Amino acid sequence: MLFVDQDKQDHSDDILVHNDILPIKPKSKIGLFGGSFNPAHEWHFQVAKNALNELKLNKVIWLVSASNPLKKTEDLLDFHERFLSAKEIAISDDFFVSDFEKIYETKYSIETISKIMELYPDVSFVWIMGSDCAAEISQWKDWEKFINLIPIAIYPRPSFEIESDKLDLIKNNAKQIDLSSQENFSICKPPVITFIPGPMSDISSSQIRKVKDV
Repeated sequence: MLFVDQDKQDHSDDILVHNDILPIKPKSKIGLFGGSFNPAHEWHFQVAKNALNELKLNKVIWLVSASNPLKKTEDLLDFHERFLSAKEIAISDDFFVSDFEKIYETKYSIETISKIMELYPDVSFVWIMGSDCAAEISQWKDWEKFINLIPIAIYPRPSFEIESDKLDLIKNNAKQIDLSSQENFSICKPPVITFIPGPMSDISSSQIRKVKDV
């Protein structure tokens, strides 16, 4: 059963889906924006919006993780709170906030995208992430398999700009697609990465949590 508030998500009759988990049309181009959203904030919206526009995607699915292997459990807000924070930020018919990882009990991103690709084999997917996360790719489970499975769009942050050597691992293991070819990025054969242009921000979920605790 879906955790999603169906009244506030786009489930119009013209959307053709293989199942009732994600509102995805066959042959569409879909961005998968995974994260803890601990909590979600304006920067997340900016990333999703720019990815949608620059990559000419049909929709961006916000995948709220049930857990995060790279974060301490005590540092994570309750799933319900994180999920609701994402819904409050992702206000657009082009966005869909999903508890897919909770439904399918996937712990790692490689498990999540493998399952989604299995369910939607006729859809082109792009993984969307911040450059701070891209800099930690070596800590991801089966990271080499991951980058060879799906095109990856990276949104730069001030502390992890495109030229940063912290991104060398992912840049050295994937072909970089320039801005002029981003419209067709979703159909590029992995391993490929591209950098999404847009204003950078150092705002973080941890900063927001600290303010709330004051």
